[in-house]
Amino acid sequence: INTWLSSNNQDLSLGRMEAEAMHGLMIAQAGATENAETFFSGFCAGISRNESALAYALELEAMPSVLVGIISNTNAVHVRWLDEHVPELRSFDLVMMSNEISIYKPDPAVFRLALELLDVEAHNALFVDDAATNVAAAQALGMQGIVHSDWAITRPRIDAWLEKA
Repeated sequence: INTWLSSNNQDLSLGRMEAEAMHGLMIAQAGATENAETFFSGFCAGISRNESALAYALELEAMPSVLVGIISNTNAVHVRWLDEHVPELRSFDLVMMSNEISIYKPDPAVFRLALELLDVEAHNALFVDDAATNVAAAQALGMQGIVHSDWAITRPRIDAWLEKA
């Protein structure tokens, strides 16, 4: 299954393959269960809510001078899960899912689009991601960046950036 996902990741992440098509191919090529709900549930088994990160993001969103945007490299199956289990995403100023916009990180176009939609200059934006390559791509456009590994480290760094901004 991992080999199949690796070879089809681009189509999934860029929205060129919808959930049902992915399930059909997984049945044919990898012997996945024919029950769609069982398959989708298993495919999302590694996803969970991060209550503290979500609470912090909502706290930031409530600040009058702060815009919060989310950029995620994802696929239609995971977006379904997020829509159901993390409805708070609708509260944010911008949510961009790679499979819905056909661009994924670290493509500079995804950061340019986010900046344009939020109407923010790059030097006034902070990008936080757990992948250093994504942070480097945002920084190359003039954004500030933080590579996230642990909220005990990341949150104070965001707070310090906000104090300077």
